[in-house]
Amino acid sequence: MGMKRAVCVCSGGIDSTVAATIAKQEYEVYLLHVNYGQKAWQRERDAVLRISRLFDAEVKFVELPFLKELGVSALTDAALEVPQRLDLLSAEAATAAETPPTWVPCRNLVLLSLASAYAEVLRASAIFTGFNAEEAESYPDNSEDFVKRFNSTLESAVASFSKPPAVVAPLVKLLKPQIVRLGVEVGAPLELTWSCYLGGERHCGVCESCVRRKNAFKAAGVEDPTDYER
Repeated sequence: MGMKRAVCVCSGGIDSTVAATIAKQEYEVYLLHVNYGQKAWQRERDAVLRISRLFDAEVKFVELPFLKELGVSALTDAALEVPQRLDLLSAEAATAAETPPTWVPCRNLVLLSLASAYAEVLRASAIFTGFNAEEAESYPDNSEDFVKRFNSTLESAVASFSKPPAVVAPLVKLLKPQIVRLGVEVGAPLELTWSCYLGGERHCGVCESCVRRKNAFKAAGVEDPTDYER
């Protein structure tokens, strides 16, 4: 009998990489990365490939242009600029009063559905994600409640074997500095990750994701291996 299998939804960022590293302690991991038209897709893909080689893990890349075709998100729409979030430099976390411009409609619902299909084919027992408490303050599809409700849906969504896979979100109660510290503790390759919303040669240093990354390493007291433009 081989190891249990887990599908890890991997963006190439810190959160999903730490979650996948945790999964690797108990499971044979299979990485899943989706190109939904995000501006940083090529950089994310490069990061996922680096991580997959280190983990000696199979990686499946999925092309999903539909979310980009919808527009409306600064992450996918070329007509919309990714906002700078320098205001986060002095804030512990951002709480959105309205829908952030970087919100991609139902993204995590779509990604978990794809991961569930992949898990069913693999007969994997778990689907690991990097959902966390800090991003859940702005993005509801990162929340513990979302995970609970999705797992409830999975009970009636998988037909090919008796027990459906379960979404596991080991970081769902953690803020970014805690995730960085945990990443160091479990040996996650943080230096291989890509967080920037843009696809430049270096992390821009001023988008929301870059600023959260900077703050996390600083607050965690961990040396930041990232090369930023600003």
